[in-house]
Amino acid sequence: MLRGVYVPADVWQAADDDEQYLMRIQAAVLTRRSQPVLSHHSAARVWGLPIVGPWPAEVHFLLPAGTKRRTHAWVVWHHDNFCDDEVVELDGYLVTSRLRTMVDLARTTPFASAVATLDAGLRSPYLLPTGERSETIAQDELREAVARLGSARGCRAARVAADFADGESGSTGESVSRANIHLSGMPAPLLQVVYPIPGGGEDRVDFTWEARHHIRQLTLLGEFDGKVKYTRDQYLAGRTIEEVVWIEKVREDRLRAPNRGMARWLWAVAVSPTRLRTLLIAAGLRPER
Repeated sequence: MLRGVYVPADVWQAADDDEQYLMRIQAAVLTRRSQPVLSHHSAARVWGLPIVGPWPAEVHFLLPAGTKRRTHAWVVWHHDNFCDDEVVELDGYLVTSRLRTMVDLARTTPFASAVATLDAGLRSPYLLPTGERSETIAQDELREAVARLGSARGCRAARVAADFADGESGSTGESVSRANIHLSGMPAPLLQVVYPIPGGGEDRVDFTWEARHHIRQLTLLGEFDGKVKYTRDQYLAGRTIEEVVWIEKVREDRLRAPNRGMARWLWAVAVSPTRLRTLLIAAGLRPER
């Protein structure tokens, strides 16, 4: 893994991308003479903040501006100013605070990935990987932190992502979808709209558009259909995949109504502004002028 640090091959091969990246982080920390400060993607992994795509091969550390330390294979050193309250201890590591980590990724990652990170970081309650609750970060706090960047590198991208971020987004797939809906030139949807169920209960929908279609008003519902709900035990809740699929079909039939359409898409469409635009136009939505 890293010089002087090894894991059994079967343990490494059985680990998923999240687990392998955490092992790389642990190895990089163990090879330092003093405890380093994790930043950027590495801090995001410890906080449980998502990114789009696989974790990088490199581990990211932060040093004060003016410090000399050369980046090399497997380790990236970032030289930047930071305050004492921007470094915290979490799960045995020194990491940049959640707010600082969000700002750093907003400055350095593509728009859709930055939005996914910021949406998750603004969510309330915010749950750490351990399941414990962490403090809530308000969008105004995020905007103020971005404003303090001044004219630093990446400040414009960070401002755009911070203004667009929304803690109401329900998942990484929904955040990426929302970002790419914006990039595709389609109208902004309402998030997490609730529709009452006759007889009690409610259906919550990822995206809702109220749109004019020819001479009639059309309500279009949009759903990011993540594979995770059909594969992870906590989502199945003791049910079979077939039962979950049937429940989803009944829910969709219930949501459909006169002048109300439904569009569903998977991850491959969510990450593509072009494919999302094509799907939404076919469902009856029209691009913004």
